[in-house]
Amino acid sequence: MTPAALAVCLAFAAFATATLAGALVVIATDRLTRTAWWMRLGPRTRASLVAGARLAPLTFALAFAALVQLAFWVFEPAHDGEQTGAPLLLLAAAGVGMAVLAAARTWQAWWATRTLIRAWRASGAAPADVPGWPGPAWAVETTFPVVAVAGVHTAELFVSSGVLGACSPAELAVIVAHERAHLAGRDNLTRMLFLATPITGSAAKRLEEQWSATAEEVADLRARDAGDGVTLARALTKVARLAVNASTPPVMASALIGGDSLERRVRRLLAPATAPGRHVRGVALFAALPAVALGLFALPLVYEAAEFLVRLGR
Repeated sequence: MTPAALAVCLAFAAFATATLAGALVVIATDRLTRTAWWMRLGPRTRASLVAGARLAPLTFALAFAALVQLAFWVFEPAHDGEQTGAPLLLLAAAGVGMAVLAAARTWQAWWATRTLIRAWRASGAAPADVPGWPGPAWAVETTFPVVAVAGVHTAELFVSSGVLGACSPAELAVIVAHERAHLAGRDNLTRMLFLATPITGSAAKRLEEQWSATAEEVADLRARDAGDGVTLARALTKVARLAVNASTPPVMASALIGGDSLERRVRRLLAPATAPGRHVRGVALFAALPAVALGLFALPLVYEAAEFLVRLGR
């Protein structure tokens, strides 16, 4: 096996190994979210922690694969070829399978969303003037009361004509504040990264559902700060009534109706304001610095472990 082929095998083997390690984080966090202590955290903190845990398999896989590659190219002596055993090949094959399935899942969701948006435009979508929305907005003819922001870099707002007719300008403005909160939180990007994470299962699904509900809570609270809770609660109720007996379109986008139950959201909006908590992104980045330093310090050990895997079963 050539050095380049061996490096590829080691990269995918590291990808598979670290993905499984990340799965343990998913399972542990799923159990943690069922504790009383967890619900005492602010919604913004809970959303950040759940998203980080759900993305742990992908984060670990990419970081460990890069570390193994660096160790290989720094310490591997020049040679024409090296034989490897079956364990490395099997582990590499598992890594390839995980990556392909995650890519296929992401592509399928992206294509379904793109197809749906094309169908909306083809059915007579018209430019809409929605109070407070700075970008392109479209009125679409749908049975479901769509209020959705699609896109990551260039976001577009799609609003059902039924919602535009049922809601007052003040209600539309606070709905837009809710959707802009999703946009500020990069929630569409988070959804896409969930799909790209090569681990599925009941624990992962529960974390995604928890994140969705908590992200809605954060967006509701931001919208209440921008307008008022009564107006948003009234708008949510109107849109929810329009959604009765209508099937939800399969769109990978932030949406007004979804996540937590309507009753709970309305009660929260009408209750006295509480602290939303903080994002933990800054803490995570700060913690990543010693992790990177430790990885570089342990580079010789990483190479020895990779060599052991290469020789195993030979």
